[in-house]
Amino acid sequence: MTTSESYVELINRVYSRSRQEGSRSYPVASYEVFLLSQAQERAKRKEADLFRKLGDIFDWQMSRRQRNGYLKSMRLGFTLVLTDPAKTILWTSNNFLSMTGYIPGEVLGQTPSILQGPDTDARTLRRVRESLQREESVKADLLNYRKDGESYICRVAIDPLYNGEGELTHFLAVECEVKAE
Repeated sequence: MTTSESYVELINRVYSRSRQEGSRSYPVASYEVFLLSQAQERAKRKEADLFRKLGDIFDWQMSRRQRNGYLKSMRLGFTLVLTDPAKTILWTSNNFLSMTGYIPGEVLGQTPSILQGPDTDARTLRRVRESLQREESVKADLLNYRKDGESYICRVAIDPLYNGEGELTHFLAVECEVKAE
């Protein structure tokens, strides 16, 4: 039995005893927090690897600095949303759930308009739409709506992505919630 296996066995025994007594010992709780943080780190690495693979598959022509900026945004908790040129959502980062209440798979095939509602500013939407039609980067603050109907301000920066032949292949939005002051 390895040291790691004996440690896990010891933790399991302490955990079983503490459950019978109706309390949890400090080492068990600490170990659970450690395991959770390790799982979160693995998930973040997998998501970053997937983003890199998407860049390779679609031959996105972006500088190393630009790619690293997107990866840093993900690590810092920003939400990334990838759409095709018709604005159909193809992929979102896992942070999409905490910001919108939607599981990423629920919005695949939808457009970002799923997040807009009655009080979303039409002029801002028109400005964003016109910029994207000209294949220009754009930044805006939008009033969006979560799955449960609660509104929030979303700061979004959208960039067009091009392949090696100079063709527009996707738009990538980096989004974050702006907290009310």
